[in-house]
Amino acid sequence: MTTDQPERRSDIPHTGESPAFEILFNTYWESLYQYTARVLSSEADAQDLIQDLFTDLWERRHTLHITSHIRYYLFSAARKMILRKFRDDGLKKKHLEKFGQYGEQGSELTTSMIIHKDIIARLQDDLRALPEKERQVFTWSHFDELSIREIASKTGTAEQTVRNQLNSAYRKARALMNKLLILL
Repeated sequence: MTTDQPERRSDIPHTGESPAFEILFNTYWESLYQYTARVLSSEADAQDLIQDLFTDLWERRHTLHITSHIRYYLFSAARKMILRKFRDDGLKKKHLEKFGQYGEQGSELTTSMIIHKDIIARLQDDLRALPEKERQVFTWSHFDELSIREIASKTGTAEQTVRNQLNSAYRKARALMNKLLILL
């Protein structure tokens, strides 16, 4: 990695240093965009999502505590935003279906929404296949956005146990993610 690339929290601008933030943005925007566009199958949604990610980073720069490599943090944040979008799109579709019963039946549904519904259904099926503790830890971490420390406190287990459960869930979910990427 070059010396221009920020690596840790201390490299994130926290006192209004826009040139440092610009370096961060210029370093990671393209790779985050490509990843997000590939998963979402929508360049416009990918641009919006990455813009939201960097806006959030800028707004929280004074209170943000990143202990890992900034690249890992950014891609993890993007992944969580993608999952949240899939979840929200599923809820949106559900409400559109209810309104569709009283109006034009299904005229608002698009192929994209149907594909998202299928992806969410497959994700939920695979999550149900995980052991109870792994599923709960995964859900708290990715959908409720709890930290490892918060999950450990909630379950009364060690932080390392939570990390182990998450890693096990990731290994089991890797096959699912590969299937989903093929569908996209």
